[in-house]
Amino acid sequence: MRVILFSLLVFLINVCDGQVLFTYGTKKMNADEFLRAFNKNNLGQKDEKSVREYLELYIRFKLKVQAARDQRMDTLVNLKNDIAGFRGQLAEQYMTRQDYSKQMIQEAYERGLYELEVSHVFIAYNNDSATAKKNIEKAWQDLKKGNEFSVVSRTYSTDDYVKATDGFLDYISVFSLPYELENIVYSLKPGEYSSPVAGNKGWHIFKVTNKRDHSGQMIAAQILFAIPPDATQEEKSRIGAKADSVYALLQKGYAFEEAVQIWSNDKFTFQTAGVMPEFSYSDCDPVFARSVFSLKKNEEITAPFKTSFGWHIVKRISLKKNEKILSDPETLQIWTDKVNANPRIKIVEQKHRDEMRKSSGYKALPYDAQKLWVLSDSLLLSEQYTKMYQDNRKKNLFQLKEKTITVEDWFKFVKNKQSMSGGGSLDGWEELMKEFTETTIEQYYKDRLEKMNPEFSYQIQEFTEGSLLFEVMERNIWSKAPTDSTGLAAYYEKNKLKYTWAPSADAIIFNCADTATANKALQMMQSNSLLWKEYMERLGGYALADSGRFEITQLPITGEINNLKERTFTAIETNSGDGSSTFSYIIKKYPGGEQRNFEAAKGLVINDYQQILEENWIGDLKKKYPVKINEVELRKLIDGLKK
Repeated sequence: MRVILFSLLVFLINVCDGQVLFTYGTKKMNADEFLRAFNKNNLGQKDEKSVREYLELYIRFKLKVQAARDQRMDTLVNLKNDIAGFRGQLAEQYMTRQDYSKQMIQEAYERGLYELEVSHVFIAYNNDSATAKKNIEKAWQDLKKGNEFSVVSRTYSTDDYVKATDGFLDYISVFSLPYELENIVYSLKPGEYSSPVAGNKGWHIFKVTNKRDHSGQMIAAQILFAIPPDATQEEKSRIGAKADSVYALLQKGYAFEEAVQIWSNDKFTFQTAGVMPEFSYSDCDPVFARSVFSLKKNEEITAPFKTSFGWHIVKRISLKKNEKILSDPETLQIWTDKVNANPRIKIVEQKHRDEMRKSSGYKALPYDAQKLWVLSDSLLLSEQYTKMYQDNRKKNLFQLKEKTITVEDWFKFVKNKQSMSGGGSLDGWEELMKEFTETTIEQYYKDRLEKMNPEFSYQIQEFTEGSLLFEVMERNIWSKAPTDSTGLAAYYEKNKLKYTWAPSADAIIFNCADTATANKALQMMQSNSLLWKEYMERLGGYALADSGRFEITQLPITGEINNLKERTFTAIETNSGDGSSTFSYIIKKYPGGEQRNFEAAKGLVINDYQQILEENWIGDLKKKYPVKINEVELRKLIDGLKK
């Protein structure tokens, strides 16, 4: 028996040690945690070289964190508050970010890749749901007999607009319809129609005519010739004629931005040279969408067209197709925000409540509900409610794993509700008990998220260690190097030959909110470049400028850099992502190779000096916490990445 137990003990020790990738001092780090960090932070090759390089970085990271703990930085009040604040924010996210939430985000993203051309039959309830149901059944029977969908919609639909358009809704995409109706539409193939579907206001039958790739996200500018609600026919005609006249001027080369300033009535885009927030086809009025998305290239403008708002002339600035994949962090965040802002999130919330109830081990315990309601009424009227808490402390309501919820807990909830409502009695005990149960389960789950959700636990650890790293680096390296003036000067003198200028220029760099502002700034500079500071004030924060000597590679230039000339301007460069624009004024050029003085080199010197301090510190830490790498486990990890 002893032999068996000893063999088992040796086996367990070997298995556990086999998971250890490296040790530092008395601390152990298992392979799974390292692999998780490696996969998250290494976006390039996953080969032996990249693993060993990242392992060295990871070891250095762990050594620094351990040094922070040894210096008791984890007890700092500000750091503990930061961690508590992060936990609170992260916990709120994890209360909805479950697998079913991710599925809904994935579903919305995949639907958003396409647009569906949709028509419908719509019969409103109009306080007579029975008749509406009878008529939608008639419409459905007509469709099954082969009647044209447009004719059926025109015949049976009760809404004037639906009748006038033969039920045509144009192209829609995700979020265009309520979720339950969207599900129906996206289940259809082109040419198919649905059975009758009950909506919030009436019955629908949907038909999908066509499916196409999503038209993309448009950035455009408009000139709006608004038509007042009380305008006469003569006024409407005059406004239409004005739109035609402005369009004729634009065709002859008149600046669109100037036309916006003079004629546009759109108060929301007047200050942005007519530029509207990014939009997609399905975000717009169908007439507006068809006109704008018919533009084939940037800078092209529409002829005047009319919507319910008035006459529009629109210039296309850019069109971005949905090419990014959902695994891209920025794309994932965009779609997460869209789903969270949509009413469909309520479905996720209900599923999450069900999951929390299951994970928390909820079990109802028997109690006399009617007697409890009488006691609750008495509690609200009594001034001796402390005694009532004590008398009912052991009367149980339900169980959550190791925690028993009692009538005392219920009474505290009820008293709090009474205080929030301004005192007096409360109604609807059954509904209040449901709310009490759900909030109690939610808080129980939230307080134990580290145990309930391994991903949550890992992110808390990651943030904690990141905070410790920042604190220890700030104290030992980052704040130390800039204040060591003697050390910096000595390091510069010893290494000054490497601090020389590359080809560079004295220049003024302009960063503008948009292309229109950049054009204004350029025109001002061309008139008198010495007044550039005054121009920045006149542009009211829509443009910022910085002057100094810059290496040529630091200038915002994407084209040829060798042909720069003094006293000239570089071309305006526009960021396709946010529309911001930059350009530079070149004052004087330098060929490169000149010695930087200490002040010009100081930033570079500090950076290099910090690296020297850090390397010396790491050497000391490795002596204090000797590092041993388990090569057998490392080999398994590397071989596993190759599969």
